[in-house]
Amino acid sequence: MTTVFMRPAIKSDLKAIATLIDGARQFLKSQGLSQWQSGYPNEETVATDIALNRGYVLVVGSEVAGYTALLAGTDPVYEAITDGQWLSEADDYISIHRFAISDSFRGQKLAQRFMTAILTLCYDKKQFDVRIDTHPGNHPMQSVITGNGFAKRGVVYINEGQEINGERWAYQLILS
Repeated sequence: MTTVFMRPAIKSDLKAIATLIDGARQFLKSQGLSQWQSGYPNEETVATDIALNRGYVLVVGSEVAGYTALLAGTDPVYEAITDGQWLSEADDYISIHRFAISDSFRGQKLAQRFMTAILTLCYDKKQFDVRIDTHPGNHPMQSVITGNGFAKRGVVYINEGQEINGERWAYQLILS
């Protein structure tokens, strides 16, 4: 059985992560989604995540199979929520962003395992309020999110490259 685990991303992962994100971007495009089609996230975004110690990779064997960024504290994207509300007004939460699985590993249920590892890390760090968003048409990601216990809390809007006020469904999970 191949070893699967999550660890902090490091500089030498940058090219593999960029390739992974480009593949995810193409997958989203093939689904007819505007998400990530403006060039964000890009290598610079990931390099910043790594420099700020907020980037994480899912490793399968010795290959980078997934990437995410975990942002602690107030996230400007989540300050204005419509069609619902957060369970807590606290600003001490984790936002999961840039969640992606490599094309080479798609369909192997690794997204669920990656999310489980992320939630375990959040719990270990005593960060019990976890939030994430995705495009309303990104059904595979919605399945990963709700399959891990998140509940839809409302709608947030992002400004991502040329996509202004892009609608995203916002989800929250309070770990207990």
